[in-house]
Amino acid sequence: MEEAWIVRERLALSCKGSHVALHAAEKNATEMGVPMCIAIVDAGGDLLAFSRMDGARPGSIEIAITKARSAARRRRATSDEAGGEMLAAVRISLASQLNVTGISGGLPIVVEGQTIGGIGVSSGTSDEDTVVAKAGLAALVGA
Repeated sequence: MEEAWIVRERLALSCKGSHVALHAAEKNATEMGVPMCIAIVDAGGDLLAFSRMDGARPGSIEIAITKARSAARRRRATSDEAGGEMLAAVRISLASQLNVTGISGGLPIVVEGQTIGGIGVSSGTSDEDTVVAKAGLAALVGA
């Protein structure tokens, strides 16, 4: 069997797809009455779409982006990072120069078994952030 030198069949999240997820998350946050910062990134963790809803905390901007980046690059929910052990999560965060977080509210976007991006939400409680992230994800992949 010949070794593959080029990978041709990689799925990618489009700009339009990122906006579908973003708007669904915003709608859910509005229905909850909790303004949020919402970030959508590609598989490499680079920002595709972002929203800071009116009333969302400015301090949550970087947190939402970090949650999305962490979920995409680590290919798992941020709440699953370090097995939920807080000290281990802090160590991973510091070792990654704050590019990985164990704070809930970040989910990978997985299509056909491939991680194509991540969604990160911040400004509510951990549970509220996760609910809004799930709403954005569901609009995109039907999860």
